[in-house]
Amino acid sequence: IGQYLQLWQLAQQATLSDAPDQLIWKWTASGIYSAQSCYAATFQGSLHSYSWKLIWKAWAPPRVKFFHWLANLDRCWTADRLARHGLQHHPRCLLCDQARERSN
Repeated sequence: IGQYLQLWQLAQQATLSDAPDQLIWKWTASGIYSAQSCYAATFQGSLHSYSWKLIWKAWAPPRVKFFHWLANLDRCWTADRLARHGLQHHPRCLLCDQARERSN
């Protein structure tokens, strides 16, 4: 009931007019939509990383570049990642055969 009363009070404060509704795009100063402003809004607040240049412009075989790219994105298929997906995996690190393999 409390939420209903709050909504009722807010509705009482609203004023209506005969003017037609207007759509205002908040990502531009003019309030007009553009594909450019939509693309910029998609990445609003994201961080820029240029490590891809170091990876893809380096002189190395494509498979090495691809592996480095996956490692940079934390997408290597380590044993714990395989386990999370329910796939068959070796429980220990294949290099030292002592510790559990982890992605971190």
